[in-house]
Amino acid sequence: MKRFYFIALFAFIGIMGAQAQKVEFRQSQSRMLEPVQEVFVRPLVVDLKVLTDTRQETTWPFPDVKVTDMTVTDLEMFKANALYLTAQKFDADVIVAASFDVRTAKKGIEITVIGFPARYENWKVATQEADYKWIKEVYDLRTIKSYENNAVNALKGLPENSAK
Repeated sequence: MKRFYFIALFAFIGIMGAQAQKVEFRQSQSRMLEPVQEVFVRPLVVDLKVLTDTRQETTWPFPDVKVTDMTVTDLEMFKANALYLTAQKFDADVIVAASFDVRTAKKGIEITVIGFPARYENWKVATQEADYKWIKEVYDLRTIKSYENNAVNALKGLPENSAK
């Protein structure tokens, strides 16, 4: 019986010891203010010199194309390739008002590109009020405002003209 009391006393002390374990918890809070970093790039303006007074027309063959296997994405890729080749042919940066005629050929397809070859020249940083005025007219301020409201991808509109 003594042994029983001894075991019971030992168990009771063990339970009391377990209950007497100290548990600590702490939660702290502070305000975090991070500095904001942004990059603003001053816009570039450039003149576009059209190289010819008349539209130019160039046809490019793509003989390895299987029309039955071609997707819309493939067609867009071939048109982009034809546009690139046309710009290279005329030593141009861009083909203004480009239009396309795509047709099947004996082998593959042919793509005709029609447009005005043009070259960029006279690159400069926008500094004049007139530069900013037409930029704002082209990129409607309502569009800029919609981006300002997007917290993930905010775009800051230019003030009236900070480049005077």
